[in-house]
Amino acid sequence: MKNRDKWITIAFLVFILVLPLVTVARNTLPGRQGQELTEAEKAVLEQNGAVTEDGQVQTGQGGAEQGGQPEVTGFAKLQEGIGQFINGLFGRTKLIALNTRLTSMLTGGTYIQSTQTLKGKNNMFFYKTEQDGKPIWDYMGINHFTDEEMAAIAANLTATREHLSAKGIEFYTMCIPNKEIIYAENMPDTIARVNDVSRGEQLAAYLHENTDLVFVYPKDALMANKDKMQLYYITDSHSNQIGAFVNMQEFFRTAYGTHAELESVVFQTHATDYAGDLVTMAGLADQYGIDTVYVFDKNSADKSQYHDQVLLYVGDSFGGFLSQICKGYYSEVYWEDARDFQYAMLDRYNPDVVIWERAERYCETFSEPILIK
Repeated sequence: MKNRDKWITIAFLVFILVLPLVTVARNTLPGRQGQELTEAEKAVLEQNGAVTEDGQVQTGQGGAEQGGQPEVTGFAKLQEGIGQFINGLFGRTKLIALNTRLTSMLTGGTYIQSTQTLKGKNNMFFYKTEQDGKPIWDYMGINHFTDEEMAAIAANLTATREHLSAKGIEFYTMCIPNKEIIYAENMPDTIARVNDVSRGEQLAAYLHENTDLVFVYPKDALMANKDKMQLYYITDSHSNQIGAFVNMQEFFRTAYGTHAELESVVFQTHATDYAGDLVTMAGLADQYGIDTVYVFDKNSADKSQYHDQVLLYVGDSFGGFLSQICKGYYSEVYWEDARDFQYAMLDRYNPDVVIWERAERYCETFSEPILIK
């Protein structure tokens, strides 16, 4: 018994000491510096419209044009360094996959152990992170805004609209519901909802009642179409291009008074074995390559909805597909990450229309000043 315990202790010490050393050695080899994307990660980004034709990750193009990047504190650098080290830990993906498969096996496939991924009913996966928004809190309805917080959002968005209107630019806002809200029937029974009204829906109601802003929260449109076709990926946290089309048509209905039904356009099937971000993070991409990738045929767009205008779409990861849908309806479309947006981009793109979009899990950022010169 003592020998067994001794060998277990030795094996454990080797594991926790050697793994970081191998990580350091691997990351200091020539050609290993910097953050590299795996082929699986590139595929996830590409399917969400975040990779350019030359294979580069598409992010905002702002930066030093208006005073450079904000100063990074020593503590922030330390946090970033620790995060990069953990993310680059040798064998990390395999360890995550092993842990996930083990918990799945022990629970008969009803549960997986993951800090970011939650397995629901009908093999549908959900995002349970608390480091990238709090989508489960949104679903449970336990993080509602105060009236003061919503008033601050209303004031910020109204001031932005007035500023852009003075420059001859139309300004609209969109908040895309989290997947958990639309496919609540597939959420595990262990996650109880305290309030069926999420904070995205709460914010939309407040802005509609207290402002004349065009603020689109397309929950009702998504719910009305979810039985026709799959609107969000089963294995990914994002809507697919079909869901993006429904979202944009709800925008057109609200902003322009026009609308096209889902059945009136064409979506081409590009793949049937896609594994999305959620199963990739859980180390299950090889087991759950079960999603279908649909691509919008912009030539099928209703020509009567076409706007001979330049659109600057500023948003988050949902913006990849949404901006692709927009290419069927505007003369020029540009997409920028909201985190990287710079005031100078207005002069660079000279847009007629700006759509400011955030996924529901980020909707508190509507209170942050947008037009920082």
